[in-house]
Amino acid sequence: MSIKQVIASAGENLHTIIITAREEDGSVEAREAEPYSYRFKGGRELLFCYDIAKQGTRSFVVARIIAVKETANSFAPRWPVEV
Repeated sequence: MSIKQVIASAGENLHTIIITAREEDGSVEAREAEPYSYRFKGGRELLFCYDIAKQGTRSFVVARIIAVKETANSFAPRWPVEV
């Protein structure tokens, strides 16, 4: 499955995802998040999520996402899930 297919499956099932992505400083981080939507901003495609650990919204540059894993952890949507 592609990264976007995993995200779509998680959104459909209302499961959180573990996103491993490269940060702007080059470091690599993994975060658990609720997936919500894609948007284009400044010529880049962004994935908007709710970050569980930080308890807030976060956007990930899709091109910097290294891996995504759907978890079995369910969530109640805060906003419409559009992924």
